[in-house]
Formats: sequence, structure tokens, C-alpha cells
Amino acid sequence: MAPSDAHGRFLQLRAIARGSREAATARVRDAFQDAGAFITDVHFFSGVQTVLQFEVDAERVAALHRALEGAGVELDASGAAALERARFATGELQGTIAVTFADGDPDLTHEIPSVPG
Repeated sequence: MAPSDAHGRFLQLRAIARGSREAATARVRDAFQDAGAFITDVHFFSGVQTVLQFEVDAERVAALHRALEGAGVELDASGAAALERARFATGELQGTIAVTFADGDPDLTHEIPSVPG
């Protein structure tokens, strides 16, 4: 079966975080660190959403769920259910979490340096 099958090998989570984007991002980062999970990549989409790619050992999934809740990160129902199912998996799991910042700035821009030549 594929990694995204019912065994929960690949987790696709969606969540909402309140407060400033910077503070919410720090809380998410700290939650992953506290749970023993690793953020492997980050993609910023204006000031409204960030998508983090992560790895977590199946034994740490419950700790990750608690840490995210403790950080004020509200998972949607499908994300909470995915984490619940993943508790029964074994080995390392990979996933993404798309965090929408309820109080984010949709007009935030990132300066991209010009390419020489």
C-alpha cells in the first residue's frame, strides 16, 4: 500500500493558530521540538499560511498531538483523526502541517533578491 494509505504513514494535517504569525510560528516550532519531532522543510505563503514538512517517530505521535494542543494550535477534525490513527503505526512517519494564521497579514511580502547577470 502507498505511504498515504489508511495505515497513517504520511500525515496531512491542517490547523489554525491565533496571535501574531511570528509568535504562532515559534509556538509550532517549540511544539515539534518538545515532542521530539523534526521539521524538515518550511514554505511560507504570505502572512496567512505556512506549510511545514516534518518527520516523527510513531511512538512520539501522541506527544506531538499534546504539544500542538498545548501550543494553541487547533487541528481540524481530519488532522486530529489522522494523528489518532497514526498512534498505532510503527517506525518513522512523515507529513505536512498547513498552519493558517487567523490573525495573519495577507499582504505580507518577502523580498526576493535579484539574480545577477
